[in-house]
Amino acid sequence: MIRNVPTVAQIMSPKVFTLDPDMPISEAIDLLLSRKASGAPVVDKEGRLVGILSEKDCLRVLSNEMWDGESTVRDKVRDYASDVKQSLEPQMDLFSAAQRFLQCHFATLPVIEGDQLVGIITRQDMLRGVKRFQQALLQEKLHEQHALKVYQHPASIDEMQEVASVANKEQLASLLSRRHGE
Repeated sequence: MIRNVPTVAQIMSPKVFTLDPDMPISEAIDLLLSRKASGAPVVDKEGRLVGILSEKDCLRVLSNEMWDGESTVRDKVRDYASDVKQSLEPQMDLFSAAQRFLQCHFATLPVIEGDQLVGIITRQDMLRGVKRFQQALLQEKLHEQHALKVYQHPASIDEMQEVASVANKEQLASLLSRRHGE
């Protein structure tokens, strides 16, 4: 019996560092640097996702400022945040989410329910989720193989009792007759 595939909600990070669209861009860049974040969702006062400010967006701001000599001191996050092109829903299964990641170049995707940001998920989160699921399936398979071996050839009284607790009369009779060569 295959286990249920994990959902995005089970592997996402629900606590999300966000930026306000009206925050000065220079302050947002400093925050991203201090948190060692590759980007952050931009969320309005109602909790709606309005964009993503990425490292690439910030690099564009700083390099343009250096090249053009124009100050960005008064500019806001909203002026530079990228539109949200990809997102995930909390109820999506792990493999649908992995497909979405494989179709885009983003290392992090927001998780949206309705129009509200409810979490964030990274490629690292996805790798951990797939690996845990893979290990759980392997453990389940090993357990099933052991159970089948015990059922077919119980080697102790404890194993016989285990089989007797799940087998019907015909199965027990067949097992006992095989065991005693009848």
